[in-house]
Amino acid sequence: MSRLNLAQEVSGVDDVYKFARNNFRMGATQLKFMQSGGVVSAFDPWQLLAGSPEEIRAAVQVANEYGSYVMAHSYRKEAILSALDAGVMSIEHGFSFDCEIAQVMNEKGAYITTNLTAFDPGLLDIPAVANVPSSLAKAKSASATFAGYIDNMKECPVKRGFQTDCVGSVEACNIQIAYEKHLNNEFFGPYQSMVTLTSIGGEIVALSGDFMNPYTDGKLGVIEEGAYADILLIDGNPLEDFSVVGTGDQWFGADPRPESPETIRLIMKDGVIYKNTLD
Repeated sequence: MSRLNLAQEVSGVDDVYKFARNNFRMGATQLKFMQSGGVVSAFDPWQLLAGSPEEIRAAVQVANEYGSYVMAHSYRKEAILSALDAGVMSIEHGFSFDCEIAQVMNEKGAYITTNLTAFDPGLLDIPAVANVPSSLAKAKSASATFAGYIDNMKECPVKRGFQTDCVGSVEACNIQIAYEKHLNNEFFGPYQSMVTLTSIGGEIVALSGDFMNPYTDGKLGVIEEGAYADILLIDGNPLEDFSVVGTGDQWFGADPRPESPETIRLIMKDGVIYKNTLD
């Protein structure tokens, strides 16, 4: 990604100004600041607290100049609160979420997107984790630390967008997306899952503002006159049977999924029909 000029390692506020502005010049719609490491990644611990408050505020300043926003890849509570204090509008992953964080997020109108597959009971058996000692060690410590996320989100809800953090091939990602939808329903029920999958995503896209947002001709995430005609027609009621939106109850080891579930009868984007089995 660095060779493609999409991502850069920064050292100090001046670097943030330089590379953040260059990202927008290259066509970015928003910025992502990597505060924490990952669980599967080999070298950077999830406990990492990267980026000084001044550096994060510099990224937010540049995004504000372009009428857009910053999202932060944040795992630790300290990282999340630091990002929110600097003006970050979307927390990516945010596994250490609790009610104190929720209060700050609601005050600032911020969002969170969390890949719920991180709470899969078989997480430690995933090949990308189980076969790499450093990743396995990180996953074990992360699972223990993040155990309160689901209960905290139910007790102190915030605006949460759908996210998968997809691992592997296109075929594997198709399975993972279906499983992510399944977990949303298992943890938070069908109504909140539908909101997460639809309108919240539209709100997050709109954070990129009037200049950088590629969708300026209408609203996203709603069905109303003048909005973008992005519509799914589904055979069934997801509030009664959530599987009709194309869920899968298994992740690794699941059979390959169809390109499009049979229960999704029509797919329309911006008024163009890409699938129609209504006839």
